Amino acid sequence: MTIDVVVSGAAGRLGRRILAAVAGTPGLTVAAGLEREGAPSATLAELAGVAGLAGATSTSLEAVAGRGRVLIETGPRPVALAHARAAAAAGMPVLVCTTGLDPAERAELAALGQRVPLVVAANLSLGVAVLTDLVRRASAALPGYALEIVEIHHDKKRDAPSGTAWALGRAAAEARGRDVERDAILARAGDVGPRSEGEIGLMALRGGDVVGEHTVYLFGPAERLELTHRASSRDVFAHGAARAALYLGAAERTPGLYTMADVLGLGGS
Repeated sequence: MTIDVVVSGAAGRLGRRILAAVAGTPGLTVAAGLEREGAPSATLAELAGVAGLAGATSTSLEAVAGRGRVLIETGPRPVALAHARAAAAAGMPVLVCTTGLDPAERAELAALGQRVPLVVAANLSLGVAVLTDLVRRASAALPGYALEIVEIHHDKKRDAPSGTAWALGRAAAEARGRDVERDAILARAGDVGPRSEGEIGLMALRGGDVVGEHTVYLFGPAERLELTHRASSRDVFAHGAARAALYLGAAERTPGLYTMADVLGLGGS
């Protein structure tokens, strides 16, 4: 069985790489690409750099939606939520790659996941999925160790800390029965006093063309554990998106809210 894939944000830097990855993945076919009204017209072959890829971008998800297709959503938050609603109404599984989602938006996506298979991934990298699993286990195994997370991205990134940093912090906090929204410290300056036992530091650095780097530190007595992931190309995210599309489009996949850990069969997500 071949799974038809619709890529939203097809003309963006990530969308282009996802188109190419989907086109090159056995079991997947690019069915359509979506772009905003007024975007320059381009064929899918031009966007993906893949000769023979048929079709051009559309501005309407409703025009290309349908059962048997999977939506990969890379658009900004308002677009992503609107497309997820439309896809769920059409019975399409959805991969949401949008970052910076607030708790209410995540809750809405969770509700949509009761209607169709849905993956929300702050980071599509398969390595980051493994890192998140390791962070969860390390945090539980070392409950007294201080948690600090540092992320680095290119200077065009809009949200800070990154969605991945929040996801790592959330995994660490949940492993200890804590709430990262409550315990997160996003900046320190001046006379802040001693570090409190429960806080989780999330710090963002911006500059250059860094695709993405995340390090989780666990500080304990007489030792420090560092868990790091570095992405050297956006292709790592595109390959993860293709892997998730194969997972979501499988005939046996039932409605539910899934993660990249589920895609990899890691469990405990």
